[in-house]
Amino acid sequence: MNKKTKKILVADDSPVIQTLTKKIFFGMGYEVTGFKTGGPVIKSIEQNDYDAIILDIILPEVDGITLAKQIRKLKDPVKSKLPIVAISGNYKNHTKEEFESLGIKDLLIKPLDYDQLVAAITRYVE
Repeated sequence: MNKKTKKILVADDSPVIQTLTKKIFFGMGYEVTGFKTGGPVIKSIEQNDYDAIILDIILPEVDGITLAKQIRKLKDPVKSKLPIVAISGNYKNHTKEEFESLGIKDLLIKPLDYDQLVAAITRYVE
């Protein structure tokens, strides 16, 4: 059986999180695209077929909440429903209801527990 390679987009301004996330998921056979700012995220989603998104809430250019709203408004019915796992060191300005209204079921707090991140992503893409 030919299994399609799973593709994840990671938007986080931390080089450490970018590097570790890529290493972990590459090691699991995933393809990972990373961005350190929010600016290029929507265009990349429109041009590629991702299976899940890891999204930092606080990002340069465009923040994670704004990106999640833009993703949910995409015309493509598959891309507008992509699973989003949010990560943040400071999420207190937002409520659980706000995250849920954007279809963000998982919010992981920094410093990241990578076992939790892997569990959250595999729950959506396996």
